[in-house]
Amino acid sequence: MLLFVNILQAEELIGKVIKVTDGDSVIFLDVNNITHKIRITPIDAPEKKGNQKFGNESHISLIELCEGKNGTIDLTGEKTWDREVAYLYCNKVDASIHQLRNGMAMVYDQYVKKYEYYSHQNFAKKKKIGIWSEEYPLAPWDFRNNKNSMSVKLKSESQKLAKEIEKLLKDLEILNERISFLEEQIQTSEYINTDDLFDCSKKNCSQVLSCDEAYYKLEQCDMTQLDRNKNGIPCESICK
Repeated sequence: MLLFVNILQAEELIGKVIKVTDGDSVIFLDVNNITHKIRITPIDAPEKKGNQKFGNESHISLIELCEGKNGTIDLTGEKTWDREVAYLYCNKVDASIHQLRNGMAMVYDQYVKKYEYYSHQNFAKKKKIGIWSEEYPLAPWDFRNNKNSMSVKLKSESQKLAKEIEKLLKDLEILNERISFLEEQIQTSEYINTDDLFDCSKKNCSQVLSCDEAYYKLEQCDMTQLDRNKNGIPCESICK
């Protein structure tokens, strides 16, 4: 776990990258021959130590851009362990952007202050290059906490499932409201004649087409023969 603390004023220094130690760290020699161990911000690269996938590739990517090249460090005034935190530019190229667009690092969510870096990360995501070629890429900070791709997958799947369950519950709530409304309408409805549905033409139960029609003929047309046992229910074979 990385610890950032304030130690000095923000400062820009010109010099040279004399060594790249991993995908987000370099050793920088300024024009006053002062050596700086730099932790590049706002990215976090796959860990070379422990053999995290793409750790070596990320290291090589930064070597090709920066090692032995003139550059600039823009110190943030923070420090992580024995390294100064800084933005690094190699021959005027932002090293963080270079690593992000090549899928060789992730934006370090906990410490990012310039949110435009996410657009460069999204470029690599859409292209599915580097770490984003994995279906469930493991963030370096999770790797350092001994998590694995399966735990990331399970977390992703559980979040997706939770959203699906939430949607189903909302749909069920709407459906229950509709059922309650229909039940209320059925309970309060009366068998009232409408000219386009029923009339008082004589029929026996075998000729009646629905329970509504049976009740209409019993109550509106006084066809008591439809209620043989006189219990108020006509055509019991239909009106069960």
